[in-house]
Amino acid sequence: MLFVAACTPDAPPHVAVATPTVAPTTAPSRPPVAWTVAQPAPIVDEFLLYNPLYRSGQVTVVSCSLPTARLSNQQALIRYATAYVACLNRSWAPLITRAGFDFLPPSAVLPAKPGATTACGAMDKEDFGMYCQTDRGIYFNWPEYVVKESSGQEEGRAWVQWLIGHEYGHHVQWLTGMADDYDARYQAANGAAAEKVEENRNEMQAHCLAAAFFGPNRKTFHLHGERLSRYGHPGYDRTEADMVNFDHWLRQAFSKGPAGCITWAAPASSVTGV
Repeated sequence: MLFVAACTPDAPPHVAVATPTVAPTTAPSRPPVAWTVAQPAPIVDEFLLYNPLYRSGQVTVVSCSLPTARLSNQQALIRYATAYVACLNRSWAPLITRAGFDFLPPSAVLPAKPGATTACGAMDKEDFGMYCQTDRGIYFNWPEYVVKESSGQEEGRAWVQWLIGHEYGHHVQWLTGMADDYDARYQAANGAAAEKVEENRNEMQAHCLAAAFFGPNRKTFHLHGERLSRYGHPGYDRTEADMVNFDHWLRQAFSKGPAGCITWAAPASSVTGV
């Protein structure tokens, strides 16, 4: 911040004094005295590299009561995702506040088939979900998550938790100033390859922040035994060879919380595969 202060000596009122022996004198004019405090250089990537969120501890443990109806139609899926977001709100709000930021929940979970209009453009057919900063909306391509048969309901719910948790991670980035710094960093990238690296960092951090929620809340979501060893995070299969980077970041998030999610300081090769 630039501070400029000006100081001018107080001028006495003009008084004519008649004296025959002393000639009047006039003080030379003096320009105002001013000094400037130089503006400190901005910290590069301040909210990405040194965010107070990283120093605020673990995400809060909460008890979540989620719908048990089959995920067989739009109504059921939106209802489930909305209840899940309410759970995320209760868990993240204390940490966001402790980090010194104002907490605002996402505005809504909104159904959006491919081609549907959202606050940040049309939903692409390859998109499963989208978070829009403009309206704080989480847009959900729900047809991709319909599960008709009863045998696949648990896995279907895990995939919904994974997707919505990821989009909520983008909401956390917006709440804590990281989204703005990412936008600036992306705009400054030189060429498509450099832009892709920044995008990978941003997406991997959103994955990581989702895992930061599941670590403390693993009991709530019954992450134990085979489910914990296979997924470690709902919707993510550790057994796939190309998921090594996910394994690295999600393991860190499980144990360290947001402190394990500083993707912006890591080698570019560690954030591929998003």
